[in-house]
Amino acid sequence: MILIDFNQVCLASIMTMQSELKTDDAAKKKDLIRHIALSSIKSYKKKYGKDYGDIIIASDGRGYWRKEFFPNYKAGRKKSRDKSPLDWKFIFETLNEIRDDLRQHFPYKVICLDKCEADDVIAALALQTQEFGQHDNVMIISSDKDFKQLQKYDNVAQFSPMLKKQIKVSKKDLNEWMVEHVVKGDAGDGIPNIMSSDDVFLTEERQKSVSSKRLAEFMSKGFDACQNDIERRNWHRNSTLVDFEYIPEEVKTSIIQEYEKPAIGDKNSVMNYLIKNKCRLLLNEIEDF
Repeated sequence: MILIDFNQVCLASIMTMQSELKTDDAAKKKDLIRHIALSSIKSYKKKYGKDYGDIIIASDGRGYWRKEFFPNYKAGRKKSRDKSPLDWKFIFETLNEIRDDLRQHFPYKVICLDKCEADDVIAALALQTQEFGQHDNVMIISSDKDFKQLQKYDNVAQFSPMLKKQIKVSKKDLNEWMVEHVVKGDAGDGIPNIMSSDDVFLTEERQKSVSSKRLAEFMSKGFDACQNDIERRNWHRNSTLVDFEYIPEEVKTSIIQEYEKPAIGDKNSVMNYLIKNKCRLLLNEIEDF
């Protein structure tokens, strides 16, 4: 299967075309975003379809379970986007519309569920290939570094649209990377390091430093290197947020159940959709869908 991190893949392309999206012509902007999304999916189907099989579209739902667990999760994203000249509300509304179009008109399974992020969808489906002994080849299309951890399975690979190359990591390096990821957190997702309080990014304080000596201790001992209840509590906080093994069972079950439903669209509905939306260039390459 080819697992596409839908919003992440589309946004990577959108960021390279910011000047074209500054127009006040809403129809023109929507057409451009649609072309970006469909062209990206088509290119990955053409590139990896023979070796990896079917396209699966993974998209963020509403009310992430991680935010229920940790209210400050991704809390700084809105502030940074408010500073951007792009109309992010319009962009996300358009991407949601295109995602729904993909479900209705294209021969792809589209998975978007409440409480789930695209990360959860991709991780759950990659894990499923292990649990059921299928070991199908899996290609993840995303620049998100969190997917490195899934490369502990030999059948999982990742292509980064931002780097324009496959991300490869050895199992030895992966173990060290995972410990460092838990210890240092992820500022982009609002996850502090294990020395710092939950609200450190909201209060715009500096995080407490993790010295190279302490990091080496964590690399050597893992959780056992925690020296007090605060560090142990924050280790659990960060592990739950970044380690896919902590995805709740009910979330994984809902994803698998959605995946088992058949795709709705077919080649004929793709053609009708492209004609209706005046995607002339894509019509010439319809077989690549």
